[in-house]
Amino acid sequence: MKARYLPLAVLLAAAGTAQAQEEINVIGFSGVFADNYQRLVIEPFEAAHPDITVNYQPSRNSAETLALLRRQARNPTIDVALIDVSVAITANEAGLFAALDEASVPNLAHQPDWARINGDRTIAFSQDNLAILYNTETVSEPPTSWNDLADPKYKGRIAARLGDTRGVILLPILTHVAGGDYKESIDPGIEAMNAFAPNVLTWDPAPDCYAVVQSGEVDLSICWNGRSQYLHDTQDGIIGVAAPVEGSIGQTNTINLIEGSQHADAAQTFIDYALGAEAQTAFAEQSFYGPVNTQVELDPEVAQRIYGSPEAQEAQMTLDWPWVAERYARWIQRINREVIAVN
Repeated sequence: MKARYLPLAVLLAAAGTAQAQEEINVIGFSGVFADNYQRLVIEPFEAAHPDITVNYQPSRNSAETLALLRRQARNPTIDVALIDVSVAITANEAGLFAALDEASVPNLAHQPDWARINGDRTIAFSQDNLAILYNTETVSEPPTSWNDLADPKYKGRIAARLGDTRGVILLPILTHVAGGDYKESIDPGIEAMNAFAPNVLTWDPAPDCYAVVQSGEVDLSICWNGRSQYLHDTQDGIIGVAAPVEGSIGQTNTINLIEGSQHADAAQTFIDYALGAEAQTAFAEQSFYGPVNTQVELDPEVAQRIYGSPEAQEAQMTLDWPWVAERYARWIQRINREVIAVN
């Protein structure tokens, strides 16, 4: 049998196609977030940029992501990281992220000043508010205030994992509700946690804070609004979401280019798309994460599902994240020692 040879022109064309195709690796949040980010951001990006393939690697939390990035700092395989802002600030102190090029990421111009962190090494791309979840079948009157967590009717009916960013955000909220300033002292927040601690059935809900509410194991949980809203729509409305009238604080999610990435140009093309109004609008409307791009205009109904009632939106609080990042570990220690360990 004669060997089959392809014309040189065909071989050269094939080689050019292979060289043009580039893969980037993105690490980020897991679960429902990962599913929706793949569907609403990555797949449309790949359709618009068929020469770039995006591989998404879910991580259990930002601390796990940071540990991985530290281990591979000299020879990174990750190109882009989605990570909590407080952990991103720590990563920048270790030199793990590279500054973005404004020419390669023109959508930087549409991000507010507060979202461009550490000289454009960290960019906020979404916010997810802390909220109170409730089981719509067992709770006839949904909570309206953070103080409702201490209502005796919920004794043994609350799940609260507070030894992480949820606790770090809840402390300033409760401190504010008590009339204090988190920069002066978080003691009022610790006292408020201890006030509702007798109502907590578990400080470590398994598999997560959403499942234990949905199953009816507890009535309430303190968790993230975006996933809760999505699960409300996809799980027959069993999970309800209450945005307390005193307002909440958004957990800021950031996108970062890894220092030493071998695919920095393609990675920045992806980052630019992820920061754009099209991607941010789609993610907000279908995943209920607050957009950051200033060109995004949300329908009032969508905005209410993300931020709560007009009253709650007016009371929305912000954190000085660089300041909080320096105290993050100490605050977690105080929650573990002064609240969880004694209750």
